[in-house]
Amino acid sequence: MDDSELFAVFVADVVNGTESLASNPGYRIESVLGTIQLVDKKAGVIASSKSENGQLQIIVKRYCDAWEALRQALTHGSFFPDLAQNKAQLVPFTRAAIPEGYEFYDCAASEMWRSWRRRVVDHVHIYTANRWRAVGEISCSGGVVFLPVPDLNKEIQITGSSLMSWLGVPNA
Repeated sequence: MDDSELFAVFVADVVNGTESLASNPGYRIESVLGTIQLVDKKAGVIASSKSENGQLQIIVKRYCDAWEALRQALTHGSFFPDLAQNKAQLVPFTRAAIPEGYEFYDCAASEMWRSWRRRVVDHVHIYTANRWRAVGEISCSGGVVFLPVPDLNKEIQITGSSLMSWLGVPNA
């Protein structure tokens, strides 16, 4: 089983509440005190599940070798990172449905800004503060993308090269 397949099994185990205890030469899945963990055989625990207020979360070490592949497996399983936590060492991914009529995108922040600016998409939403939230007038300056979140009365800043998950309604 390659890493991507194992990460998909880990996500499925968390969603289904099962304990497959699968492994490969680099990683293993284990259950400890009611949580399911993904363990890097060299670096230790890199992801751990929890349920808080009825929401499933997976907390992931940002600076681990498996970050990108694990992030892909999580987004495919409908777990999304809180964009406000984009610089944290431990990043919470929360399970959330994609609202009807929206399409999911996963790309560099600068690509999202270009799509919005060129009107390829409308109604951009980002996942923050435990739900999908509408974004106001997006701007980009000095390699940083600025995402105003009106209902939180705050702005999230992310470097243009950082990968981000977001929703939009494609223009016809």
